[in-house]
Amino acid sequence: MKTSARLSFKLSFKPHAPARPHHGAAEWIYRACLRIWLRYRLDTCTRCLHTIAAQRANDFHAERLLHQDISAMRSRLQSL
Repeated sequence: MKTSARLSFKLSFKPHAPARPHHGAAEWIYRACLRIWLRYRLDTCTRCLHTIAAQRANDFHAERLLHQDISAMRSRLQSL
């Protein structure tokens, strides 16, 4: 995607910054676009976190099964 085609918002998070002046439709459009973009980013990050959590659970389960197999093989080897 070209840089010029992307939406980019310059956000300044200053704790005591004065409120932005009201500019009617432009302000409403800016806030609506910002809300849409932030919801999209939040959904994307949430999906990524769920994917990582599921992968960790699968890895933990696979590791537990591998440890069970190893202990079973060790016990069989020692019994020979």
